[in-house]
Amino acid sequence: MKKISLLIVGVLLCTLVFANGTDDPKASASSVAVTNSAGSSLFKLYYTANSVDDVKVSILGSSGKLLFTEVIRKTKGFIRPYNFSGLNEGEYSIKVENAITQNIEHVIYGTKKVDKLINIVKLNDRGKYLFTVKSKLADNVNVNIYDASNQLILSQKQFVDKEFAEVFNIKNINTFTIEVTDDNGVIKSVDYNNGKK
Repeated sequence: MKKISLLIVGVLLCTLVFANGTDDPKASASSVAVTNSAGSSLFKLYYTANSVDDVKVSILGSSGKLLFTEVIRKTKGFIRPYNFSGLNEGEYSIKVENAITQNIEHVIYGTKKVDKLINIVKLNDRGKYLFTVKSKLADNVNVNIYDASNQLILSQKQFVDKEFAEVFNIKNINTFTIEVTDDNGVIKSVDYNNGKK
């Protein structure tokens, strides 16, 4: 008898759940993304939603002050560029709202471009490190290697014309720092402890 009662309760419970249905995600759930190339004043806003709606886009300063706002009518998705060239460098927020959801993306606007890409990779051989530089302009790059007591163990000046690579052989030294500088100062410094970053 207990088994039949439990079975009836189970059937009633399933019927109740079926009658009420399950919760669907909000019809106007949306996704927002912002992209920007380093040094560019142009930010691209990507918006997509499950349903057509009016979308309000606002750009706010770091203090929360409203700098710009617009409403894009009856849309399910768009890609929209925003030019920050008239603004000061700093942190901004891009707020995107529809009837149900609100998304806020924080962005940092800066006009400095990356002039050099520097990479230092430990090779499989003990004590060998691959040092690479890619530069948009020809320039001199200084490489200094210091031991654990901050004593200079290697110093090298290298003229880089777009690309440069060299393998440094640093044997019997487990803790050291590789510092890379150009005419404007330090551009990369990496500490290695027991051969690990």
